[in-house]
Amino acid sequence: MTVHFAKGRVKLLGSGSELPGSPIDNKQLFAGIEKQCGKMMARKAKLVSRRLGIKERHFCRAEEAGISAPDQTAPQLCITALKAAESDSKQKSKIDYLIGHTTSPETLLPPNIAWVADQLNHTGPYMELRQACTGFANALQIAIPMLENDPSMESIGIVGSEVGSIYFDLSSEFINTEQLVNYVQMGDGAGAVLLGPDDGSDRNIISDAYIGHIGNGKAPGFYLEGGGSADVFCKTGLPVFRHNVEEVRKQGASLFIKGLESMLGRGYSLDDFAYILPHQVNGHLGKLLSEHLNVPEERIVVDADKLGNLGSAAIWVSLDRLRQSGRLKKGDKVLVLGAEATKYLYGGFVFNY
Repeated sequence: MTVHFAKGRVKLLGSGSELPGSPIDNKQLFAGIEKQCGKMMARKAKLVSRRLGIKERHFCRAEEAGISAPDQTAPQLCITALKAAESDSKQKSKIDYLIGHTTSPETLLPPNIAWVADQLNHTGPYMELRQACTGFANALQIAIPMLENDPSMESIGIVGSEVGSIYFDLSSEFINTEQLVNYVQMGDGAGAVLLGPDDGSDRNIISDAYIGHIGNGKAPGFYLEGGGSADVFCKTGLPVFRHNVEEVRKQGASLFIKGLESMLGRGYSLDDFAYILPHQVNGHLGKLLSEHLNVPEERIVVDADKLGNLGSAAIWVSLDRLRQSGRLKKGDKVLVLGAEATKYLYGGFVFNY
């Protein structure tokens, strides 16, 4: 399999994120599951949560309702995250192009980013990638050469979002073990970055952006069932996020390893990086990667214990939180290792603070 690196670098002008409502801890989550699905399912949820190491998350939905409309819509989350990225930017720039990526859009058509552009009164072009956890990586494959080759462009806004909790019916007919894992593991939110042309400095630079996959011949580890042209019917009444947990467990580590090998092939070593920011799949990730890579656990960025798996929003949200945390020092490099279970994609980049 071939990995592709975008040629060039871009400057990170600003970043922002938005998480809906107050955090929902496991006690609240289990109470909602027990109310809707019974004590047995709530006990199963407790076991799942221990394995995943996720203690709280943010939802757009009511946690004690069967089916729930969103309190904050996908476009609203995206707009707030983009405005936060603009506020964070010290270099005020016109957004020339908007790129969105998500698996849970406001509407299938027009794309989610169309509603974002409309509500922002963005008059420039936009595009959307229907992609999960490595949507950020493919967005960079588009944005970097655009900024590299068009000197008239001031900035590109990228926003990843998920409101996957809306796809759950908290009922004993809908929730099985597979869906219980999804409900405990996933969270809602949006993360955005504002990118400008490379200014030749080493401050706030994104470089070495890559994307690859190992998915040929493998069944999807995560997919949305129903609503597509191959199967327009939704047998359960809702499109369902299906999750082949065992297959993801077998393949998941390989995606991080492939990303790391790709970076080491560029001449980097693990010692070059002050922090490693992996896709936030579970709350035990720091310990697991620390042992596997033989690096101190405090160098692994972990937000999943507090936010859950944010899918397409995860990397941008965690990068924003790291930037705002005060932990980074001038010259620190961050290695981003993205992984997506849909058809086993890997992607990432180097961020130089």
